[in-house]
Amino acid sequence: MKISLLIHYISTAVIIISVVSYARAETLHDAIQRAWKNDPNLSSFHIDALSSKKEVKAARSWFPDSPMITGEYLDDHFIGSKVGYTTYQGGINFPLWLPGQSRALSNEALGNQAVAEARAQVQKLVTAVRIVTLTSQATLQRETVRNLRHADVLLGNIAHVTAVAYQNGEVSGSDNDAIIAEKEELEGKISDASQSLESIQSDIQALTGSDEIPDLLSLSGHILEGRNMALDIEKDPRVRLAEAIRKLSKASYAVVRHSQIPNPRIGVMVSRQEQYESPWDTQVGVQLQIPLPSSARNTPKEMKAVRAMAAADRDTILARRKVQTEYRQILTRFRSSLITLQHSKATNFALQKRADDLEKAWKMGEAPIIEYLRARRSALDAQQRASQANVVWHTAMIRMMLLTGETP
Repeated sequence: MKISLLIHYISTAVIIISVVSYARAETLHDAIQRAWKNDPNLSSFHIDALSSKKEVKAARSWFPDSPMITGEYLDDHFIGSKVGYTTYQGGINFPLWLPGQSRALSNEALGNQAVAEARAQVQKLVTAVRIVTLTSQATLQRETVRNLRHADVLLGNIAHVTAVAYQNGEVSGSDNDAIIAEKEELEGKISDASQSLESIQSDIQALTGSDEIPDLLSLSGHILEGRNMALDIEKDPRVRLAEAIRKLSKASYAVVRHSQIPNPRIGVMVSRQEQYESPWDTQVGVQLQIPLPSSARNTPKEMKAVRAMAAADRDTILARRKVQTEYRQILTRFRSSLITLQHSKATNFALQKRADDLEKAWKMGEAPIIEYLRARRSALDAQQRASQANVVWHTAMIRMMLLTGETP
């Protein structure tokens, strides 16, 4: 039997290509929402904001500290005196706010609250970007597994034909070995890609509670319609956080400036004296304590606050530059990915057709098996590049939405 006749009989059968089947994936929006809900950092920032609210209320109280009660007892009987001199003395004093100190502390607490809320928004952005990154990686690995299994099925049918022909002495052992080696290499790549996919899915499960891969490729460019994709840098969470920290540093500096001395205290005291034939026995007075300022105490605190303000101003400028640069890079990537996707699809179509043509030529005995394997390998690489370009385009589109304050 001629090899061409054997191939003809096999090619007339229906070849079913087994592709990895996946259940309908959840939306990317739902995955991001669940990741936010499960993020322990957001709970921590929420507690920080509530704590700052209570600090604001405390800064508006009547006194900056608790009242102090004092008491003394003096008696000369302990030293054996016969005069009989005894004194009871007690008092209570209250701390006083320094001018502007209460308002400064209140503003500082409000600044802490704003920083906590801004950190929560930044954490939401970080978590969303992390979900998008894992989703793109998982989607690419899933497409890789699908492409490899597709090629493995095609090559498996060729391997079956070649094995029969080799047993009949119609093909050389080197051709048969080349087919076997190519198929074994494909199966090894499938194993590696499947393992990588499972690893990424475990990371997704840690964030969302489910290892289901969000549906990235179902999102089209239509989701950008009606949305303002222009960058509003003032609305970016990272810039807002930098601005909140800058305002907090100024509020902290105001606290230092309005706390040049420890809080003065004022109170009343009562003294009762018991002595033989004493013309008085009770006295009432006022007590006032006013500490004096000290440069050794105040200068280090003030300079520390000044350095914090300078660092906050620097970080604000850097945050703005970083956001502007990132937006420009993502916008460029989004535009270039569209062009890359178009070229990769055209290349994939051409190389797939070339591989199919060489397969027909090989079946007719007009081309060597090695040329067909090279063409099939090139077609597989082109298919992988097309899948990668498709994932990169979708990822760039979603990243641009996140950067402009939109959630897919």
